[in-house]
Amino acid sequence: MLFRSNVVVNRFELPSAKVTIKVVDENERLLANANVSLGFGEMAVEGMTDTSGSFVGEGHCGITGIGSTIKKDGYYMGYAPIPRFTEHDEALNRWQPWNETYIAIMRPIGKPVALYAKTVHTQIPALDQPCGYDLEAGDWVSPYGKGMKKDFIFTIHQEWRGNYDYDVQGELTFKNSLDGLLETSIPNVGKNSEFRWERQAPENGYEPKQELRNTWFPKGSGKKPVRSFKSQDVWQGYFFRTRTVEQDGKIVSAHYGKIRGGIAVYPNDPKPKIVFTYYFNPTSLDRNLEWDTHRNLFGGLTDMETPREP
Repeated sequence: MLFRSNVVVNRFELPSAKVTIKVVDENERLLANANVSLGFGEMAVEGMTDTSGSFVGEGHCGITGIGSTIKKDGYYMGYAPIPRFTEHDEALNRWQPWNETYIAIMRPIGKPVALYAKTVHTQIPALDQPCGYDLEAGDWVSPYGKGMKKDFIFTIHQEWRGNYDYDVQGELTFKNSLDGLLETSIPNVGKNSEFRWERQAPENGYEPKQELRNTWFPKGSGKKPVRSFKSQDVWQGYFFRTRTVEQDGKIVSAHYGKIRGGIAVYPNDPKPKIVFTYYFNPTSLDRNLEWDTHRNLFGGLTDMETPREP
Protein backbone atom coordinates (compact mmCIF):
# COMPACT_ATOMS: atom_id res chain seq x y z
CA MET A 1 0.00 0.00 0.00
CA LEU A 2 1.29 3.47 -0.89
CA PHE A 3 0.51 6.62 1.00
CA ARG A 4 1.62 10.21 0.82
CA SER A 5 4.16 10.76 3.54
CA ASN A 6 2.71 13.27 5.96
CA VAL A 7 3.37 11.23 9.10
CA VAL A 8 6.46 10.93 11.25
CA VAL A 9 8.28 7.62 10.83
CA ASN A 10 10.07 6.26 13.89
CA ARG A 11 13.70 7.11 13.33
CA PHE A 12 14.76 3.62 14.41
CA GLU A 13 12.58 2.12 11.66
CA LEU A 14 13.32 4.52 8.84
CA PRO A 15 12.25 3.30 5.42
CA SER A 16 14.89 2.10 3.01
CA ALA A 17 15.68 3.96 -0.20
CA LYS A 18 17.65 3.05 -3.31
CA VAL A 19 18.83 5.29 -6.14
CA THR A 20 21.07 5.07 -9.18
CA ILE A 21 23.25 8.07 -9.99
CA LYS A 22 24.43 8.43 -13.58
CA VAL A 23 27.25 10.92 -14.01
CA VAL A 24 27.88 12.70 -17.32
CA ASP A 25 29.75 15.76 -18.53
CA GLU A 26 28.27 18.81 -20.26
CA ASN A 27 28.32 16.91 -23.58
CA GLU A 28 26.45 13.95 -22.02
CA ARG A 29 29.51 11.71 -22.11
CA LEU A 30 29.53 9.08 -19.37
CA LEU A 31 32.06 9.69 -16.60
CA ALA A 32 33.63 6.66 -14.94
CA ASN A 33 35.59 6.83 -11.67
CA ALA A 34 33.69 9.78 -10.27
CA ASN A 35 33.40 9.70 -6.49
CA VAL A 36 29.75 9.70 -5.38
CA SER A 37 28.77 10.28 -1.75
CA LEU A 38 25.12 9.85 -0.75
CA GLY A 39 23.78 10.93 2.63
CA PHE A 40 21.05 8.65 3.97
CA GLY A 41 20.00 10.26 7.24
CA GLU A 42 22.84 9.67 9.67
CA MET A 43 24.82 7.35 7.39
CA ALA A 44 26.76 7.92 4.17
CA VAL A 45 27.17 5.56 1.24
CA GLU A 46 30.16 6.26 -0.98
CA GLY A 47 31.74 4.75 -4.05
CA MET A 48 32.96 5.23 -7.62
CA THR A 49 30.96 5.25 -10.82
CA ASP A 50 31.49 2.27 -13.13
CA THR A 51 32.30 2.29 -16.85
CA SER A 52 28.69 3.24 -17.61
CA GLY A 53 29.00 6.28 -15.32
CA SER A 54 26.63 4.72 -12.77
CA PHE A 55 26.66 4.28 -9.02
CA VAL A 56 23.94 2.56 -7.00
CA GLY A 57 23.35 3.52 -3.38
CA GLU A 58 20.97 2.09 -0.79
CA GLY A 59 20.24 3.04 2.81
CA HIS A 60 17.60 4.28 5.26
CA CYS A 61 16.35 7.86 5.48
CA GLY A 62 13.43 10.08 6.45
CA ILE A 63 11.25 12.31 4.30
CA THR A 64 14.05 14.84 3.87
CA GLY A 65 15.52 12.44 1.33
CA ILE A 66 19.07 11.84 0.17
CA GLY A 67 21.87 14.38 -0.03
CA SER A 68 24.67 14.00 -2.55
CA THR A 69 28.08 15.26 -3.60
CA ILE A 70 30.01 14.12 -6.66
CA LYS A 71 33.71 14.77 -7.25
CA LYS A 72 36.13 14.04 -10.06
CA ASP A 73 39.53 15.48 -10.88
CA GLY A 74 39.27 18.22 -13.46
CA TYR A 75 35.61 18.97 -12.70
CA TYR A 76 33.68 21.21 -10.36
CA MET A 77 31.87 19.43 -7.55
CA GLY A 78 28.38 18.40 -8.60
CA TYR A 79 25.14 17.23 -7.04
CA ALA A 80 22.47 14.78 -8.11
CA PRO A 81 18.95 16.30 -8.40
CA ILE A 82 17.28 13.84 -6.01
CA PRO A 83 13.87 15.16 -4.87
CA ARG A 84 12.42 14.61 -1.41
CA PHE A 85 10.44 11.42 -0.98
CA THR A 86 6.65 11.65 -0.78
CA GLU A 87 5.47 8.06 -1.26
CA HIS A 88 6.06 5.21 1.18
CA ASP A 89 5.47 1.51 0.52
CA GLU A 90 4.18 0.51 3.95
CA ALA A 91 4.33 -3.25 3.33
CA LEU A 92 8.01 -3.20 2.39
CA ASN A 93 8.84 -0.11 4.48
CA ARG A 94 10.65 1.59 1.65
CA TRP A 95 10.40 4.83 -0.28
CA GLN A 96 9.08 5.08 -3.80
CA PRO A 97 10.24 5.40 -6.49
CA TRP A 98 12.63 2.54 -5.85
CA ASN A 99 16.00 2.67 -7.59
CA GLU A 100 15.12 5.66 -9.78
CA THR A 101 17.98 6.95 -11.97
CA TYR A 102 19.08 10.58 -11.54
CA ILE A 103 21.44 12.32 -13.95
CA ALA A 104 24.25 14.42 -12.48
CA ILE A 105 26.02 16.75 -14.92
CA MET A 106 29.62 17.58 -14.09
CA ARG A 107 31.09 20.84 -15.39
CA PRO A 108 34.77 20.73 -16.37
CA ILE A 109 37.13 23.25 -14.84
CA GLY A 110 38.07 25.58 -17.69
CA LYS A 111 40.49 28.48 -17.28
CA PRO A 112 39.89 30.02 -13.85
CA VAL A 113 41.44 33.45 -13.38
CA ALA A 114 42.21 35.77 -10.50
CA LEU A 115 39.39 38.25 -9.84
CA TYR A 116 38.41 40.89 -7.33
CA ALA A 117 35.61 39.09 -5.45
CA LYS A 118 33.73 40.62 -2.54
CA THR A 119 30.42 40.59 -0.69
CA VAL A 120 29.59 44.20 0.10
CA HIS A 121 27.60 45.25 3.20
CA THR A 122 27.74 49.02 3.24
CA GLN A 123 25.72 52.07 4.16
CA ILE A 124 25.10 54.64 1.44
CA PRO A 125 27.33 57.57 2.47
CA ALA A 126 24.87 60.28 1.40
CA LEU A 127 21.18 60.42 0.50
CA ASP A 128 19.70 62.02 -2.60
CA GLN A 129 22.99 62.50 -4.40
CA PRO A 130 25.21 60.31 -6.64
CA CYS A 131 27.74 58.22 -4.72
CA GLY A 132 30.45 56.42 -6.70
CA TYR A 133 31.73 52.94 -5.82
CA ASP A 134 35.11 51.65 -7.06
CA LEU A 135 34.95 47.88 -7.68
CA GLU A 136 38.72 47.46 -7.80
CA ALA A 137 39.27 49.37 -4.57
CA GLY A 138 36.20 47.80 -2.94
CA ASP A 139 35.25 51.15 -1.48
CA TRP A 140 33.35 54.36 -2.04
CA VAL A 141 34.96 57.04 -4.13
CA SER A 142 36.38 60.14 -2.41
CA PRO A 143 35.34 61.95 -0.27
CA TYR A 144 33.64 58.90 1.30
CA GLY A 145 36.36 56.30 0.77
CA LYS A 146 39.63 55.44 -0.92
CA GLY A 147 38.11 54.60 -4.33
CA MET A 148 39.23 56.48 -7.45
CA LYS A 149 36.94 55.27 -10.27
CA LYS A 150 33.15 55.49 -10.33
CA ASP A 151 32.31 52.01 -11.61
CA PHE A 152 28.87 52.00 -9.98
CA ILE A 153 26.98 55.20 -9.15
CA PHE A 154 24.25 54.83 -6.53
CA THR A 155 21.61 57.49 -5.92
CA ILE A 156 19.29 56.56 -3.02
CA HIS A 157 16.30 58.27 -1.41
CA GLN A 158 14.79 57.01 1.84
CA GLU A 159 11.57 57.80 3.65
CA TRP A 160 11.88 56.22 7.08
CA ARG A 161 8.88 56.13 9.38
CA GLY A 162 9.71 52.93 11.26
CA ASN A 163 10.50 49.23 10.82
CA TYR A 164 7.15 48.55 9.12
CA ASP A 165 6.70 51.82 7.29
CA TYR A 166 9.46 52.83 4.91
CA ASP A 167 10.25 53.53 1.27
CA VAL A 168 13.77 53.11 -0.09
CA GLN A 169 14.13 53.92 -3.76
CA GLY A 170 16.90 54.87 -6.12
CA GLU A 171 18.96 53.72 -9.05
CA LEU A 172 22.29 52.38 -10.13
CA THR A 173 23.81 54.24 -13.08
CA PHE A 174 27.19 54.39 -14.78
CA LYS A 175 29.80 56.92 -15.81
CA ASN A 176 30.15 55.85 -19.45
CA SER A 177 27.39 55.49 -22.02
CA LEU A 178 28.27 51.88 -22.92
CA ASP A 179 28.59 50.70 -19.31
CA GLY A 180 25.71 48.78 -17.82
CA LEU A 181 24.08 45.68 -16.34
CA LEU A 182 22.65 42.62 -18.05
CA GLU A 183 20.25 40.45 -16.05
CA THR A 184 20.78 36.72 -16.49
CA SER A 185 19.40 33.42 -15.23
CA ILE A 186 21.69 30.65 -14.06
CA PRO A 187 21.88 28.06 -16.89
CA ASN A 188 20.29 24.67 -16.28
CA VAL A 189 23.69 22.99 -16.48
CA GLY A 190 24.81 25.04 -13.48
CA LYS A 191 21.88 24.38 -11.16
CA ASN A 192 23.45 21.24 -9.67
CA SER A 193 27.06 22.34 -9.86
CA GLU A 194 29.50 24.18 -7.65
CA PHE A 195 30.06 26.45 -10.67
CA ARG A 196 26.70 27.94 -11.65
CA TRP A 197 27.53 30.61 -14.21
CA GLU A 198 28.29 30.98 -17.88
CA ARG A 199 32.05 31.23 -18.17
CA GLN A 200 32.16 34.51 -20.08
CA ALA A 201 30.26 37.76 -19.88
CA PRO A 202 28.27 38.59 -23.03
CA GLU A 203 29.63 41.18 -25.44
CA ASN A 204 26.39 43.17 -25.76
CA GLY A 205 22.99 43.83 -24.21
CA TYR A 206 23.98 45.95 -21.21
CA GLU A 207 21.42 48.39 -19.81
CA PRO A 208 22.58 51.79 -18.50
CA LYS A 209 20.31 51.93 -15.45
CA GLN A 210 18.97 49.60 -12.74
CA GLU A 211 16.07 50.48 -10.44
CA LEU A 212 16.62 49.94 -6.71
CA ARG A 213 13.53 49.70 -4.50
CA ASN A 214 12.45 48.28 -1.17
CA THR A 215 9.20 49.41 0.44
CA TRP A 216 6.91 48.36 3.26
CA PHE A 217 3.61 49.93 4.12
CA PRO A 218 1.53 49.81 7.32
CA LYS A 219 -1.18 47.19 7.61
CA GLY A 220 -4.45 48.52 6.27
CA SER A 221 -2.81 51.01 3.91
CA GLY A 222 -3.95 49.04 0.87
CA LYS A 223 -0.45 49.27 -0.61
CA LYS A 224 1.64 46.23 -1.46
CA PRO A 225 5.36 46.03 -0.60
CA VAL A 226 7.74 46.44 -3.54
CA ARG A 227 11.22 45.02 -4.04
CA SER A 228 13.45 45.44 -7.06
CA PHE A 229 15.71 42.56 -5.96
CA LYS A 230 14.94 38.89 -5.48
CA SER A 231 16.29 38.38 -1.98
CA GLN A 232 19.71 37.80 -3.58
CA ASP A 233 18.40 34.58 -5.11
CA VAL A 234 21.39 32.46 -6.18
CA TRP A 235 19.53 31.41 -9.35
CA GLN A 236 19.49 34.97 -10.63
CA GLY A 237 22.28 37.38 -11.32
CA TYR A 238 23.78 40.07 -13.50
CA PHE A 239 26.75 40.60 -15.74
CA PHE A 240 28.15 44.10 -15.91
CA ARG A 241 30.49 46.16 -18.03
CA THR A 242 32.26 49.26 -16.79
CA ARG A 243 35.12 51.64 -17.73
CA THR A 244 34.07 51.24 -21.36
CA VAL A 245 35.92 53.27 -24.00
CA GLU A 246 34.84 53.37 -27.64
CA GLN A 247 36.83 54.59 -30.65
CA ASP A 248 35.50 54.68 -34.22
CA GLY A 249 32.50 52.59 -33.25
CA LYS A 250 34.57 49.85 -31.59
CA ILE A 251 35.07 49.13 -27.90
CA VAL A 252 38.81 49.39 -27.25
CA SER A 253 38.74 49.11 -23.46
CA ALA A 254 36.21 47.70 -20.97
CA HIS A 255 36.07 45.68 -17.77
CA TYR A 256 33.57 42.90 -17.11
CA GLY A 257 32.17 41.31 -14.00
CA LYS A 258 29.19 39.55 -12.46
CA ILE A 259 26.87 40.06 -9.51
CA ARG A 260 25.45 37.04 -7.72
CA GLY A 261 21.76 37.39 -6.89
CA GLY A 262 21.31 41.10 -7.41
CA ILE A 263 21.77 44.35 -5.53
CA ALA A 264 19.69 44.60 -2.37
CA VAL A 265 18.78 47.81 -0.57
CA TYR A 266 17.61 47.69 3.03
CA PRO A 267 16.11 50.48 5.15
CA ASN A 268 18.22 51.71 7.98
CA ASP A 269 18.20 54.76 10.22
CA PRO A 270 19.65 57.22 9.27
CA LYS A 271 20.83 55.82 5.87
CA PRO A 272 19.92 52.62 4.03
CA LYS A 273 22.28 49.69 3.44
CA ILE A 274 23.37 48.22 0.12
CA VAL A 275 24.29 44.52 -0.12
CA PHE A 276 25.68 42.69 -3.16
CA THR A 277 28.33 40.12 -4.13
CA TYR A 278 30.45 40.92 -7.15
CA TYR A 279 33.34 39.50 -9.18
CA PHE A 280 35.46 41.96 -11.20
CA ASN A 281 38.02 41.11 -13.88
CA PRO A 282 40.89 43.65 -13.80
CA THR A 283 42.09 42.80 -17.31
CA SER A 284 40.60 45.05 -19.97
CA LEU A 285 38.47 43.28 -22.63
CA ASP A 286 38.81 39.92 -20.85
CA ARG A 287 35.27 38.56 -20.47
CA ASN A 288 36.38 35.44 -18.59
CA LEU A 289 34.57 35.33 -15.22
CA GLU A 290 35.41 31.79 -14.14
CA TRP A 291 36.97 32.65 -10.80
CA ASP A 292 39.91 30.80 -9.27
CA THR A 293 38.74 30.76 -5.65
CA HIS A 294 42.36 30.53 -4.46
CA ARG A 295 43.23 33.83 -6.14
CA ASN A 296 41.12 36.63 -4.77
CA LEU A 297 42.80 39.91 -5.64
CA PHE A 298 41.35 41.43 -2.49
CA GLY A 299 43.38 40.83 0.65
CA GLY A 300 42.28 41.09 4.26
CA LEU A 301 38.56 40.46 3.73
CA THR A 302 36.45 39.24 6.63
CA ASP A 303 34.56 35.95 6.39
CA MET A 304 31.35 37.90 5.74
CA GLU A 305 33.02 39.75 2.86
CA THR A 306 34.54 36.66 1.24
CA PRO A 307 32.58 34.83 -1.50
CA ARG A 308 32.96 31.03 -1.65
CA GLU A 309 31.48 30.10 -5.02
CA PRO A 310 33.55 30.32 -8.21
